[in-house]
Amino acid sequence: MPELPDLQVFSRNLTKTLKGKTLERIGLDITPKSGLSEKELSKTLSGKKLHAVARVGKQLCFDFGNDAQLFMHLMLHGKLVLQDKENERPKNVIASLELSDKALYLTDFQKAAHLTLNPPPSGAVDALSDDLTPKWLVEKLRGSRAKIKSLLMDQKVIAGIGNAYADEILWEARIAPESIAGKIPENAVKGLAKAIHHVLTDAEKQILKGHPDLIAGEVRDFLQVHQAHKEKSPTGSKILHATVGGRKTYYTDEQELYH
Repeated sequence: MPELPDLQVFSRNLTKTLKGKTLERIGLDITPKSGLSEKELSKTLSGKKLHAVARVGKQLCFDFGNDAQLFMHLMLHGKLVLQDKENERPKNVIASLELSDKALYLTDFQKAAHLTLNPPPSGAVDALSDDLTPKWLVEKLRGSRAKIKSLLMDQKVIAGIGNAYADEILWEARIAPESIAGKIPENAVKGLAKAIHHVLTDAEKQILKGHPDLIAGEVRDFLQVHQAHKEKSPTGSKILHATVGGRKTYYTDEQELYH
């Protein structure tokens, strides 16, 4: 599943290519679970120019102006395909957007990727928001009995962090993934806040360096510990595996367990 740094790159590249283009037609091959209809989407969006594509949490927001914001959640296997309109359609199309001379397709062989129109704000703090300060995180973790990895991935608390980057963040912060959030000392929590920002922004730079035009897939070859083929961390410790919150977790004994 594409995570925050991947989506940051997607949004940047889609904006660069599509900004200012007019949406001529939007089509649905699969009815989204939100219940949106093609008629409703066309009425709201057709004929409008795209202002930008932004990342909001783990979704992409296609901004066509006030009350005309189309959100895409790629889920596990959703992919975006951008091509000239006259080219043959890809397989497993969920939705299509014709913007001037380009056609953008959302595809997913599992049919799980979906669209929403003008969803209300989630109330979560975005992982890269200026609001996610060390002080905010200290207050948010205080008294929590949740495991810290599960809390980092809770989209109702912090929007944008997925499984792979939760592992990377916790390794950098040297906090064990099964630590009880409310038991982590204040200094360690402040270090965790810094690790969130550094890991995510550095990952975006790494992806852009190797894949500057990326709009689909995920790039993971630079990750420090969340790698199936790696046996040791960059500092030489054995990479261990566990299941936390139902998700496969990578960590090392360099990370302190607070409980």
